Amino acid sequence: MVRIAAAGFLILEALLGGIADGVRAEAVRPEGAPFAQRRERLMERIGGSVAVLAGARDPAAYVPFRQDNNFYYLTGVEVPGALLLLDGVRRESLLFLPPRDRGLEQWEGERVFPGPEAERATGMDAVLDTARFGGELEERTGAAGVLYLPRSPRETAAVSRDRALDADEARRLDPWDGREPGRTAFERKLRGRVGPSVDIRDLAPVLDGMRRVKDAREIALLREAGRIGALGLREAMRSAAPGVYEYELAARAQFEFLRLGAMGYAFHPIVGSGPNSCVLHYSRNRRKMMPGEMVVMDFGPDYGYYAADVTRSFPVTGRFSAEQAKVYRAVLEAQEAVLGKVRPGATFRELETAADEALGRHGYGGRAPHRFVHHVGMAVHDVGDGAPLEPGVVIAVEPGVYLKEKNLGVRIEDTVLVTESGREVLTSGAPREIAGIEALMAEPAVMQPMQD
Repeated sequence: MVRIAAAGFLILEALLGGIADGVRAEAVRPEGAPFAQRRERLMERIGGSVAVLAGARDPAAYVPFRQDNNFYYLTGVEVPGALLLLDGVRRESLLFLPPRDRGLEQWEGERVFPGPEAERATGMDAVLDTARFGGELEERTGAAGVLYLPRSPRETAAVSRDRALDADEARRLDPWDGREPGRTAFERKLRGRVGPSVDIRDLAPVLDGMRRVKDAREIALLREAGRIGALGLREAMRSAAPGVYEYELAARAQFEFLRLGAMGYAFHPIVGSGPNSCVLHYSRNRRKMMPGEMVVMDFGPDYGYYAADVTRSFPVTGRFSAEQAKVYRAVLEAQEAVLGKVRPGATFRELETAADEALGRHGYGGRAPHRFVHHVGMAVHDVGDGAPLEPGVVIAVEPGVYLKEKNLGVRIEDTVLVTESGREVLTSGAPREIAGIEALMAEPAVMQPMQD
């Protein structure tokens, strides 16, 4: 999925036979050690300070609840309305949950609620009612004197920070709305509770630094997300034919994502044929594909809170024309040039330069409307600064060429893990070479064109 230059997961069983009545397995990840280790690392980084995070609330729509990325990263808990307090002085983790609501459980099933069972399930030092949050906050920040909270928007289903920041700003500038972001209101409420003497600092840079380099558990989830993403794109490519609608390819890929255990998609499906292939984030997907056109399909699953980002460009008829092949080979050469540079110590600038130079050799340099590299992780446009690459960093590599005058767009994208010795392409299961694409598309079609 491009970043503009201008600016269900297979639920694991909880605690093998050990969760008491009332603790819902789907709401707590059982392998609590990685989450506890992250909390410990965070408390080390903030020293003798307190950190507070608010989880996501119940969605306003009839859609599945998905926890905020930062909150999930530190807790593994999927309960709406939760709060987390990390006390760096006492080195304690306190989770605050809404009280039990049996009426709600009748509609939606059991939820985790405060008490000793939840403490055992989550690995927290205490799991308390949210009504006790204010008192604990006052006591503990009074001793610490410094309070950290993330001054960044929440990231839930299909949300990346860049998109969320743009949405917050648009609402703030709307003359008929003008509301402040939720994170600003939360900080104001906290300030009113702890008083003017407490120093409030931004936790986002600390968390961003931690999230940028993935641990072994995250890499395993990203590998599976990449595998699923590639398989979904393969099935969509096999289904392409004149008369098929763009949304049919999106549906075919999404079916494969869900069938293989994804909890949803990491971003809206982008399936652009003909003139739409030159629209970077085209998502209407309502057009009927015609002979002689190229399709740019950019899509990826959300698997266990980790994203894959993969794009393939292919001809509707399954055979490249001479002109399509010329542009495609230029973009593929640019991607290969970038992949050849991916290693510990490399910078985004080096990677972008490698792609632009390769495209320039074919007459397409210096004209791309988007960046060719971005971080991938819990969000498709994941957090991360411009520091040199290191093992455990995951990026997307996505050069593209868009010839609007010819209704011909080509983008090739893969999710790539930086390793000790170089790189591992996590989405390699979808073919990139022209011969491989044509061979796949020659296989029997999965779906037939709809009748008008």
